[in-house]
This record gives sequence, C-alpha cells and structure tokens, in this order.
Amino acid sequence: MTQPYNSPFVYVSCQHGAEKILKELLSEPVGPYRLAYSQKGLVTFKSNLATPPWSRSLPEHPLIRSRGHVLERLEGEVAEPMIDSILEKYSELDWQHLHVWQRDIAQPGWHGFEPGRSALASFLVEKINKALEGRQDTRRASTDHIASADTKILEIIIDEPNRWWVAAKPVQTTEDGWAGGVYAPAIPEGMISRAYLKLAEAIRWSEMPIKPGDRVVEIGSSPGGACQLLLDLGAKVTGVDPADMDERIADHPSFTHWRSRSLQVKRKEFAPFKYLVCDANVAPNYTLDTIEAIVTYPTSRIEGLILTIKLSDWEHALLIPEHLERVHSWGYSRVDARQLAHNRREYCLAAMK
Repeated sequence: MTQPYNSPFVYVSCQHGAEKILKELLSEPVGPYRLAYSQKGLVTFKSNLATPPWSRSLPEHPLIRSRGHVLERLEGEVAEPMIDSILEKYSELDWQHLHVWQRDIAQPGWHGFEPGRSALASFLVEKINKALEGRQDTRRASTDHIASADTKILEIIIDEPNRWWVAAKPVQTTEDGWAGGVYAPAIPEGMISRAYLKLAEAIRWSEMPIKPGDRVVEIGSSPGGACQLLLDLGAKVTGVDPADMDERIADHPSFTHWRSRSLQVKRKEFAPFKYLVCDANVAPNYTLDTIEAIVTYPTSRIEGLILTIKLSDWEHALLIPEHLERVHSWGYSRVDARQLAHNRREYCLAAMK
C-alpha cells in the first residue's frame, strides 16, 4: 500500500431525510468528524487522521446504509475518460471487486422508485468491465454483486451523472457486501405490496433462519406482502389484522387469518409460533408494548423477532438504543437495528434468542 491512497475523508449514505441526524451524531463535538459535503442521501466527513482504504475504522449507526473511505471526487461530461482515470489511478490498489451504485433520487416507493435499481449504474458497469478486459484485468464491476466478509471493495458512487465519488472499504458486515448497502431482491410477478421487499431484505440482513414448515405470526398483516414472502419460503403463516387479506394469501393452504387486533388475541394463542413479524403503523412504544406482552407470556416460545419501528420524526431515531435495550431485557441475546434500504421513515429491529 502506498501513502497516496490514504485519505482523511469518509462517506455515509442514507435515506433522504436522515442526513440531519447523522451529521449531528458524527460531527464534532459529539462525533470524531467534521462535515465536508452533503447531498440528499450522501454525506462526506473529514477526520484529523488520514486512514488507509482498508482500515476498519468507519462510522457506525443504524441509519447508515453504506460507508467507506473517500479517495477522490471526479467531474466530467463523458464517462470513458473518467473510467480510464479511475482504473489507471487505482489499478495497483489491491481491491478485489468494484461496486457501482447511484445515490437515491427519491424516497423508497415514490412513484415506483426502489433503491439499488439504477439504469445509469448498470450502463457504467458495462463500460467499466469492457475497460477492465481491455487492460487484461480479471477483476470486475457490478451493481448487484454480494461480497463476502473481508473482501476489499472499490466503489464508484454516482452522485450526479457528471459527478462521481471513488471510495474503498473492507467488508465487515453483511450490508457492507451489498453495493451501496442495498439488498435488492427480485420483485415477483404479482407482488402484493412493498412489505415483500422489506421483509426479504430484513431476513437477509438479520440472517433470521426461517425454514420451510416454521410457524410464523405476523401482526399487521394486511394486505399480505410480507405473508407472501413467508409463504414463498415455505413457512406456515398466521396473519393478525382486522382488515382483509389479498385473496391469494387468504386462499393459501398454509395461511390462517385471525381477523382481529393483536390486543384482542389471548396471549396463550401465540404459543405455537417460532417467529414473530410486526409492521404496524403505530408509535414505537405501542409496538414494543404489544410485542413485550406476547413474548414475555409464560407459554411463549418465540425465538426470533423482525419488527418495523415507525419514526414519526427523524429525531426519534435517537431512541433506538433504548429500544434495543428494552428488547434485550426480554431475553433475546442478539438484538440489532438497521434502517433497511426499502424502509421509509422507519427502521427494522431484529432479535434472536
């Protein structure tokens, strides 16, 4: 490793709107950084110490989708010269894979927008791989490659079509291995709702070991997007919701509908379930009170939780540590939080015994 690769800059990507909280938590005097550049969904910070690209010292917070060491910013009107410049400058850096991704252009779900699906990023990947082949470099770029632990990733981040950032990072967590921190599952034909994408990402991120035949209960199940995924996984699913379910779910042989609010269900009825999923549009404490009453009941055998915690205001993200500690007190040894790429103003809390 040569000294010029060292950089005092780091970046974090996040959902539109979460930048303010991350600036407050990561910038001096609370955090170790100084704000350098900010755009919706992308913020860079400067530290007092230049670090090598494979340093494991990177910002951490549940609202951070992706993070890395910034190597440079490029601007230009033509892609090929910019690509050639990057490959020439960083050919000797011992990166193993190149992730190309674009800063979010909108909130998830807005007019069909979903993070991690960028035509521009895919277009650039084709050009980059052609250039790598021309250089007889066997390394490759992608928009959807899932890197394993300790892989050294070079990144091209499309801020604007004519403004890119080059960054690097080692894969330390599951989400570090996703381009831009986005797990983009295949969208099935006839997807009932975006809850399908959220739960698919939640299960992959949390490594929740749901297997065919496992009994899963979902609170707030209508119209059935999350149940659709669980049934696709082969689980036996019970949905708790006073509203109607999509007929494709209601008629499924492995689905049972309790047409009721969760508070009206006797706690002993939850005894057969191994996993509980909840995505209800209520305040955080209401969700946590409801789940606590279920999982702490003497007959409960629920081993894993996937909870969507709504944030009526971004400032409420400051309460995430309290939420995690509360769930931990219920007897769950592993409790984690992350704002999933497919979340809106909410985050996912996952717990396992």
